[in-house]
Amino acid sequence: MANNSEDYRDESGTKVGHLDLPRAGIVVVVFLVAVLALLAWTKSSATQSPGAAPATTSTTSPATTAPPTTVARANVKVQVANATAKAGSATQITQTLQTQGWNTLPPVNATSQSPNSIVYYAANRKSSGLEIAKELGLPASTVVPLTTSVPVPGSAGDDIVVLVGPNLVAG
Repeated sequence: MANNSEDYRDESGTKVGHLDLPRAGIVVVVFLVAVLALLAWTKSSATQSPGAAPATTSTTSPATTAPPTTVARANVKVQVANATAKAGSATQITQTLQTQGWNTLPPVNATSQSPNSIVYYAANRKSSGLEIAKELGLPASTVVPLTTSVPVPGSAGDDIVVLVGPNLVAG
């Protein structure tokens, strides 16, 4: 069996100890593993303090509004209804919207008159409703969701319903 140890002697030649090479190798490996484990633990504790919640990234968006859905004008069905005493008001607004590229349906009369114009929009058509209101010179506050209480017969299935009030009627 080979002797894997070395004897150490001081300057006077007296034996002072010996080094067992296999044991020294094991000690070095254990030391390196311990140092690496300590470095890994230090790195993880530096990025997160004890008891702290994990870091999260979030984007802030309004919870009450859905992202605008842009739809080509030709794909938006627009019904214009006259809610005034002046005949032909819905026809005039229908023609205006038609020349702007909207998919207009034949004009109709509302079942009741309205003191103001209102732009109703169906699900996912709010951005189209806002665009139409802007083009007609109406404030954004006149754009509201389309419900079953809209005084326009046959409006179910329409994307936008424009209720023409006196503020849209030319003198």
